[in-house]
Amino acid sequence: MFRIAPTPKVLPSELLDRAAKIEPATVGHMQNHGFPLGLRPVTKANRFVGTALTVRLSAMDGSALHYAADLVEPGHVVVVEMGHDRERACVGAMVCFALSLRGAAGVVIDGMATDIAELEDTGVPIFARGLSPVTTRLLGNDGDVNLPVNVAGAIVRPGDLVIADPNGVVFVHPSAFDEMYDHLVEFQDAEPQARIDLRSGAKLTDKFGAGELVRRSAIYLDQ
Repeated sequence: MFRIAPTPKVLPSELLDRAAKIEPATVGHMQNHGFPLGLRPVTKANRFVGTALTVRLSAMDGSALHYAADLVEPGHVVVVEMGHDRERACVGAMVCFALSLRGAAGVVIDGMATDIAELEDTGVPIFARGLSPVTTRLLGNDGDVNLPVNVAGAIVRPGDLVIADPNGVVFVHPSAFDEMYDHLVEFQDAEPQARIDLRSGAKLTDKFGAGELVRRSAIYLDQ
């Protein structure tokens, strides 16, 4: 059985423009969830922001992904759950070419990709566990489109904000991003001055407060 839910609207360009200024690692200083750990860019293109369009594949059946590809609008990020399949690639030359024509901002796969030369030609950034010549098939058995998925331990909802760079990917609910945005900008903007201060002799422990935290409960032992 296939379950198909409404396709999420692409997030406003104003929000996406702000998100493009934020690194996933900066978000990692403020929340612990939403990170699909173990995924990495398999293409040279490795940065994007966009709106999650989710797909769940079952066993070796890639039918739901082909169906979802035709729903993609410019700015969507196709996010694929493959269960425990660590062998088969669900995205290769033709799927990625179709996604590029639809304007996909990126692809995130909890599984494998294939046809790396053709993937590179499309310019679509692909994050996955790696590459494999073994592929999914079109079986028509089972799958979901635009329902919540579990991607490498991160729960992703259709319409979530997706931010990716060479360090990895983070999924954030748009309202949560708005709430933390000022703090994210403040955190990133503080780093250049911190580098200047450290070059001038400031101590790392004093600059970021670890020194005081440790001294509160430290026991100093004699050698």
